[in-house]
Amino acid sequence: MAKAKASRIKKTNKQMTKLRRQGKLKLKRHRNKVAKRQNPPKVVEAEDVSEAESDHGQDMLSMVDKEDLDFLKDAVVKGKYTMFKDKSFTQDRRLLQKQMDDEEAKLENEYEKEDEEVPRKKIRMLLPIKTKSGLIKRTVEEEIVEEEEEEEEDGGEEESKTEEQEDDEGFQSNEEKYSVEKLEDTTKPVCVAEMLACREHNINVYKYKIGLLSSGLLEDPHNKVMNIARLLEIFDEWSPELQVTLKKLVTVSLLEIFKDIIPSYQIKHQDDTATKLKKETRELQGFEKSLLKGYRGYLMRLEKMAARLHKKKGDTRPKTKPDVDLGELAVKAFCELLLAHSHFNYSSNIVRLVVPFLDHQNENARSTVCSSFKQIFASDKRGEITLEIVRKINDLVKTRKHAVRPEVVAVLSNLRIKDVNLDQIKEAEMNKKKLEDKKSRVINLSKKEKKRRKRIAEVEKELMETKAEENKQKRQTLLTETTKILFTIYFRILKNAPTSGLLSETLQGLAKFAHCINVEFYHDLVTLLNRLMSDGQLKVREQLNCVLTVFRILSGQGEALNIDPNKFYSHLYANMTNVGIGKMSKNGELLLECLDTVVVGRRKKLTTSRLLAFTKRLATISLCQEHHLALSFITLVSQMLKLNKSIDALLEADSSVGQGVYLPELMDPEYCNATAATIFETALLQKHYHPTVRELADHIVNGAPATGRHSIDPAISKLTAREILKHFDPSEVSFKPAVPVPAHKEISSAKFPVLDPELENLCSAALNAKIPTPKFSLLVDDKKYFKQELDDDDADNIFVPIVETAKKK
Repeated sequence: MAKAKASRIKKTNKQMTKLRRQGKLKLKRHRNKVAKRQNPPKVVEAEDVSEAESDHGQDMLSMVDKEDLDFLKDAVVKGKYTMFKDKSFTQDRRLLQKQMDDEEAKLENEYEKEDEEVPRKKIRMLLPIKTKSGLIKRTVEEEIVEEEEEEEEDGGEEESKTEEQEDDEGFQSNEEKYSVEKLEDTTKPVCVAEMLACREHNINVYKYKIGLLSSGLLEDPHNKVMNIARLLEIFDEWSPELQVTLKKLVTVSLLEIFKDIIPSYQIKHQDDTATKLKKETRELQGFEKSLLKGYRGYLMRLEKMAARLHKKKGDTRPKTKPDVDLGELAVKAFCELLLAHSHFNYSSNIVRLVVPFLDHQNENARSTVCSSFKQIFASDKRGEITLEIVRKINDLVKTRKHAVRPEVVAVLSNLRIKDVNLDQIKEAEMNKKKLEDKKSRVINLSKKEKKRRKRIAEVEKELMETKAEENKQKRQTLLTETTKILFTIYFRILKNAPTSGLLSETLQGLAKFAHCINVEFYHDLVTLLNRLMSDGQLKVREQLNCVLTVFRILSGQGEALNIDPNKFYSHLYANMTNVGIGKMSKNGELLLECLDTVVVGRRKKLTTSRLLAFTKRLATISLCQEHHLALSFITLVSQMLKLNKSIDALLEADSSVGQGVYLPELMDPEYCNATAATIFETALLQKHYHPTVRELADHIVNGAPATGRHSIDPAISKLTAREILKHFDPSEVSFKPAVPVPAHKEISSAKFPVLDPELENLCSAALNAKIPTPKFSLLVDDKKYFKQELDDDDADNIFVPIVETAKKK
């Protein structure tokens, strides 16, 4: 096939393009530049104006039309033509421009002066008059008031203003009414009433401002987010007499605002100016940035307020009440923000600030932080904030070398980690690792396939985050890490500070989470607790916690271990008589929990002699306890009678049935000869002041029958010992069952002993006539008198004799 020929024009264009790229093409503009360089313009010397004067200029000027002349003047001034841009015309042009400006300013001043002298009027239409010839229109000329004129001029602008500007105008319109008052002359003396009135007025003014800004922000947070900065400005205002009140008002207002407008996600922005965003996205990011900035400023101010509760080294001055109030308010605000939005930004910073207040000397701050942490542990579904709190508590205990208050460790017992099993998790990790190794040996993936799987995993992770779904595997990992840190705290206290005040709370926590401990640590832990109890340096509560911890361990996975708990039976039996009453009832509750775990839960592993010994001592200590604890102990005795027939031997009055003599002072339940004992305490309990105690004692004496005359109410028999303890607890000043009101009996005069006829008549008259009660009695001349409240008629007879006694010498 023949090749097509290129046209002439195409060849010319190709040649021109080639020359242009090489820079060899000489265009027309290049030629003009070269010509100018070769032939530079000749410089014409300016002639003297004085020598060339002529009258032709005036003649020419008179021939030009006025409009053309004005046009040329304007052209000269503004420099519209290139011919006027020469340097010789610059000075003249400036002079002309100046003259024109002066004339224009002079005209404007004259116009304004005339306008001020002559009042402006407007025509207002009136109702027309109807006549035979037709309608007669009427008008009236009125002077325009300056305010009305301004309103007319600004009418269009007001319609175009946003809601934020309208609020600001409303705020400014009331500025005169709600303006801060200041004393005119500070040199003159001012009374207290004037100062208080001025302060009250200023407080009301600031309340109005804060309420206006807060309500506007809650109505439209996206458009009025800058109100946060205005509220913080009010917070920072320095006024000696209003400073504390303003800080409190702004703190509480912003707290409620942030609790309401903070989003349910964490704000994460990347400042990339090159990326183009939609209008809605850009507005949303602007709102989030402003919100985060205001939130950060609010937290910084709260931190300064909370720092007022801390004392510097060497500062022995007592804290003032305003400082304490502001500090407590800041701590409360921190806790409420953490509780309401624990997922939001700066939550870890809030935890770092709040955790040291668990060990603070201020009781209100300490209780506020403790209660908020308990609520967070109960409501946290992700586990992130819980892990952060436990880490900070671990750092606090470690930094202060265990010299902290018990509340720091006690709050950890409220963690929700009952479902965590470290052994099971460890086994699952090992199995997973084995499967992955086996899979890698069977399947050899290429690099491309590995990258693809990695990208898929990242996308799935992002999808889980955007859907805000709870990842069970991640939560389980966080709970596992929390449990490890928790037991690190507990074991460090047992090892390094066994004699500190934290031991009781540590043992209580170990007893609650004993099922989560690795089996490898069981034997060492039991040995350590036995050594602590044998030293004799622990208190009753700490010893009971040790016993409870050991038996919780042995009731779970520790049953497979070869551990002898006989020593702990002896420790429990010995401490039963050391539990006090009244304010020491908490130890009674702990003892009940231990007995419920040991005597009832492990009854099949106890020998008969131990069961009889514990039952006998339960009946003994119930005599010296309050009625709710006595009911709980007797309920345990009743349960033992129903669950084990060998306990019936304690109901026999004949003591010759057993071997030997019962030794209640012996601290070993195995060798105290409880088989020869009898629970005679039931005879005393049958005369108890509480009716339910009497009923239960009678139920036990008759062999604890399920039905019949001596059976108890089913509503009570179904309750456990712990439920009975709470049901009959008198701490709320409520007696169950209610005490009946005694019947009222009328007093007759016949019941008075006849000591003296005169006294008998006086008593009967007092009953019938209702004589006022005597105020006081006195003895004058061996006669006893009493003073009455009498009328004015009986003023002479003030003292009435009652009993006359003769002196016996």
